[in-house]
Amino acid sequence: MTQGFVVENASVRRLDRSRVKRILFQLRLVSGLVLILYVLMHLTNLALGLHSIDAMEKARHVLLFPWMSWPGVTLLTAAVLVHAGLGLMTLALRRSLTLSRTDWVQMCLGLITPPLVLNHVAVAGILHHLDPDFRPDYTFLLSVYWNLAPKSALQQVLVVMVVWVHGAIGLYSWLVLKPVWRRIGAFVTPVLFFVPILALLGFVRGGKEALAKLAADGHWQERMRHSLDIMAEARPMLDVLQTRILLIYGLLALVACAILMLRILKRRRMRVGVTFETGQRVAARPGLSLLEISLLNHIPHANICSGRGRCGTCLVAITSDPSVLTPVSATEAQTLRRIQAAPGQRLACQAHLTHGSVELVRLLPFHVDAAFLRESHPAIDTALPEQVR
Repeated sequence: MTQGFVVENASVRRLDRSRVKRILFQLRLVSGLVLILYVLMHLTNLALGLHSIDAMEKARHVLLFPWMSWPGVTLLTAAVLVHAGLGLMTLALRRSLTLSRTDWVQMCLGLITPPLVLNHVAVAGILHHLDPDFRPDYTFLLSVYWNLAPKSALQQVLVVMVVWVHGAIGLYSWLVLKPVWRRIGAFVTPVLFFVPILALLGFVRGGKEALAKLAADGHWQERMRHSLDIMAEARPMLDVLQTRILLIYGLLALVACAILMLRILKRRRMRVGVTFETGQRVAARPGLSLLEISLLNHIPHANICSGRGRCGTCLVAITSDPSVLTPVSATEAQTLRRIQAAPGQRLACQAHLTHGSVELVRLLPFHVDAAFLRESHPAIDTALPEQVR
């Protein structure tokens, strides 16, 4: 009876952890969507510079005004903090640094994104605090960037590009595995690619128009001087705030990296073993997923979703004692049901080897792509070699 109670408690704990993981994933997804919407609206506004600065100004009241209101600022700040916090937590809880090139780019850009966005929000907030009537329009901003502060112009462009690329990779990774991608992929992919290009072209075209106006309009030159005085007054406060943001975030990032390294070093001396269907046997430290063990040992293994438990392409058949692996989580169970996996099959990205050794068979070629996954959910147990079935 006591044993049954312990097993039941363990099951409840696993269920609670799975529920927490789902909630955290949803929070990270929603906060990421808020950030990419914010950047999309900014880039769209910049792209209108291909027509004229007047077109940018007219659209600004629709595209940017929501982010200048207190609800918009609050939502954006919350999205940045949540996304940054969950990103650092995910980094700290990793068991290895086995990542694809795309995931390395995504992770590095993700670490850079939060302080850049927070600085942008802080600048707007401080300038409005100093002068509630201060509303820098595009003629002013483009004149400053192209005439007085070209380095700041380059910085702003890099900020937008970093955030956009990070968001675009995340959005694509989330959508590409869904059936709806067949209907929207032909539209979404060009948008992800062309929006930043059009924005850069609009930025250049608008800059030329702003410089022409600055050179010919004496009244506008006077307005520029007044606005620059306000910005000069705010400069010391902005420098202090930006330094604090970078310092606090940098310390949190260092803590996350330190926790990651300690987790890796702690398990380095402990060893477990995995034998593949080819007869190849490798050793690793306990706690890693079967997928991580494969990739760490340069053994090809399909993983379209990069180990997030969504695609099912890393499916393996366990041909030895499965008790050395972590139990099936709710996320893994859902994917296994969706791909009609047979008993004894696990997702290599979700099954972690806790002790001892295990034997497995990879069930899909390592080169399968998202199109294969969307178009077919075969009875994958037919891919098992005869000697294993």
